[in-house]
Amino acid sequence: MFGSLRHAVSNLGEGALDLLYPPHCASCGVRVLEGDEGNSSEIEMLCKECRGAILAPPEHRCPVCSHPMEGMLMCSNCDGRRWHLSVIVAACRYEGLVRELIQRFKYGRDQSLTPPLAALLERALDDPRLQGKSFDAIVPVPLHPRREREREFNQSGLLAARLAKRRGIPLLDLLKRTRSTAPQAGFDRAARMKNLEGAFALGMKLPPDASLLLVDDVSTTGSTLDACAALLMEEGASEVCAVTVARG
Repeated sequence: MFGSLRHAVSNLGEGALDLLYPPHCASCGVRVLEGDEGNSSEIEMLCKECRGAILAPPEHRCPVCSHPMEGMLMCSNCDGRRWHLSVIVAACRYEGLVRELIQRFKYGRDQSLTPPLAALLERALDDPRLQGKSFDAIVPVPLHPRREREREFNQSGLLAARLAKRRGIPLLDLLKRTRSTAPQAGFDRAARMKNLEGAFALGMKLPPDASLLLVDDVSTTGSTLDACAALLMEEGASEVCAVTVARG
């Protein structure tokens, strides 16, 4: 609620905005005291306590898909698999506070959570696996039109648009979803991949030899992201990487 009010009057000067609607945490609603905001480019609109509740990715994770690998020599998620993506980087774990925020964002239709979630997403770009890479465009993972009408927005599109603006990278809706698939939750890896066959098509022509950054809110096995990457690579992309807010 507080986030929505602040965005509704964003045309006012910063001083007037803070006077009328003092900053409140988008998660718990407590007032964010002066000096407690942290670096707003790092994570916006969350108080110090809620920022501290966000779980960083596990230290031991797959260098390709970011699957947790504590005590493992080989990634079970990559076993027997040919990736079209170069790497999937998640900013944090899909647990606790982050899980709650993403569910409020997607299913509760709380678009005021776009700024803090996009700021979390931006953290993924600091991952060493993405250092030195430059991208010609940011591409959101699409929703099927029927699901987007029901939800009233594409959560990946909102996150991608904000990330593109912050980083000065073009946003291109290169993909469209042509088939309404069953929700991926509850499927194993093989069923997820089968569920996505023929689900995506190009919505517009790719720039030649483009290096592309896919954006989604959550990755689990990475099947949705890789299905998108497969199509983009077939159509002439030079490389496709992916970032998500969280990994399940």
